[in-house]
Amino acid sequence: MCFFVHSGFFSETRLVVHHTNQQDGDREEEEAYDLTPSRRLLKDKLPCLSPFVLSMLDPALVTPWHLLGDWFRGNRGSSSTPFEIAHNMNLCEYGDQNPEFNNLFNEAMASDSGMMNLVIRDCKPVFEGLATLVDVGGGTGEVGRIITESIPHLKCTVLDLPHVVPNSPAVAETENLKFIGGDML
Repeated sequence: MCFFVHSGFFSETRLVVHHTNQQDGDREEEEAYDLTPSRRLLKDKLPCLSPFVLSMLDPALVTPWHLLGDWFRGNRGSSSTPFEIAHNMNLCEYGDQNPEFNNLFNEAMASDSGMMNLVIRDCKPVFEGLATLVDVGGGTGEVGRIITESIPHLKCTVLDLPHVVPNSPAVAETENLKFIGGDML
């Protein structure tokens, strides 16, 4: 929630709560969050998170959440993810078989990466002392590009599936940014 408050999607507020078991006049304040009228969901505003929000509401990604409780308790098998249990295939396979979902998911990941411009400004100390960084599942390398431009001494390697890396023309390799095709699993 801190990220969403910082990004302007939510504002932090205090609510006065009256409990039914308390006497009149006994009040308690609780932390709460209000949704702000965020411009980042508008397609013409950059960075835009509407593809990210739309993909997270897609039934393909919502359905596994319904299985999460059973999965944590081990009732659905521990070797599969909730996504694999829901769809009998992993996310990449599902995307390959459902091009519309695949396009939306890839657009969502790109829009999420665009948010790094906003975050990196305030988080540079996180990278102090690092010489190298690997962005696992880094897709088109947008996050790697943002990081290496903001922190020029850092060398970043983007690791993603072999079929993703050759299709990543959005960001070119530089002296500090390299791409490697591979499967982290």
